[in-house]
Amino acid sequence: MTSLSPTVIEERIADFLASPDSKLEWLKAPVRAHRFLPLYVGWSSTLGLQPDGSFVRWDQEAATPGLKPLSSRYWRRMAISQGVKHYPELASLIPLRPAEAVTCSVCGGSGTLAGAPQIVCECGGAGWSIPGEDKSDPPG
Repeated sequence: MTSLSPTVIEERIADFLASPDSKLEWLKAPVRAHRFLPLYVGWSSTLGLQPDGSFVRWDQEAATPGLKPLSSRYWRRMAISQGVKHYPELASLIPLRPAEAVTCSVCGGSGTLAGAPQIVCECGGAGWSIPGEDKSDPPG
């Protein structure tokens, strides 16, 4: 995985905060407070990237909403695979496919579901997965 300049991530955060998209207005306060770029917005959690390159999770429906580190390789890969759809310049952060990875049997390696591109495939959008990889604690 290649690193990305903190400035690029800061610029994308600024773009997000300046966006007129009213559907994500509710997310601007935590983004502003915690300085992270939303990559995947779920029902109850948002996965994002901070300028220092660390992946984070913001649980908006938790009893005490807050930011937590995102340590799972699977969920980080899913976050960046989804984030690249909106921010193509983040593509250098997509991890290289390891030798033990297998092509996703659901999407055939495309990373998207035919006829339902808005639904995230079980491979997270990477087109491959690692057998036995921990996928617990999914973002809602």
